[in-house]
Amino acid sequence: MKKIVILLCVLMISACSTRFAYNNIDWLVYWYLDDYVELSSKQEDQFDEMLAKWMQWHKAQELPKYKQQLQDIIKEVEQDQLDPSKFVAHRERARSHWERARSYVAPDIVTLAKTLDEEQIEYFFNALEKQNKEDEEEIFENKERSDEKRKERWIKRNQKNVKGWIGKLQPEQKEFIETYTERFESTSVLWLEYRREYQRALKAVFDNPERGAKFEAALLELIINPEQYRSEAFNQITQSNIEASSEYFLGLLALSSNKQKEKLVDEINDLIEDVEYLAK
Repeated sequence: MKKIVILLCVLMISACSTRFAYNNIDWLVYWYLDDYVELSSKQEDQFDEMLAKWMQWHKAQELPKYKQQLQDIIKEVEQDQLDPSKFVAHRERARSHWERARSYVAPDIVTLAKTLDEEQIEYFFNALEKQNKEDEEEIFENKERSDEKRKERWIKRNQKNVKGWIGKLQPEQKEFIETYTERFESTSVLWLEYRREYQRALKAVFDNPERGAKFEAALLELIINPEQYRSEAFNQITQSNIEASSEYFLGLLALSSNKQKEKLVDEINDLIEDVEYLAK
């Protein structure tokens, strides 16, 4: 069920085909959900009502917050006011968007979860572990690559990403990106460990046949506060990566020409236009 929340939030704020994703979120959710659990007709009707309510709330309450934050970012970029403290503040604001959505849909997900039968629950957890094993295989394949190959892939991916926001990169910007390959540490193994730990706790809740108040409280806590299952090592590396990303972004911005900053502002304005369109 947690994956449903993640999908909703990703689609709601995706910068790629935003309007398409948002306006077709009903069938996109079912397309995704079918890999994890097959709902009965009654459950689908119940879920449809929930999804309609979530979207109405999100349009009315959340999209204006997204628009305001994007406008604030533009103002700070144009006035050269985006510093480390503001960057951290924007990260926290972005996180709060996700947390509000998670908290809003959580009670409805708990209500729907209470209706799942044993066959649906078994299929759900088998599907989760299947995904875990696929990710585990991908992590192993990545580890098999040489350090040079991994570095090359990281540089290529990030140069392409940055180019999409600010246009053609200058030589010093390419060099700057290359210097940051050693600053970020992969959390893929720790993330998988965290996910399995979380899923074990989730399964323990579903293994209890009781579906009353204790079940509701336990599942609600798992949905709203999953980070409690992250290891200290995972948290430390994540924090280090966050600090590195702040230096990385602000460093690239400092190396950007006026033309590149104008393109960045144009890209953000495109997102604002999408938000305004979706809010209507």
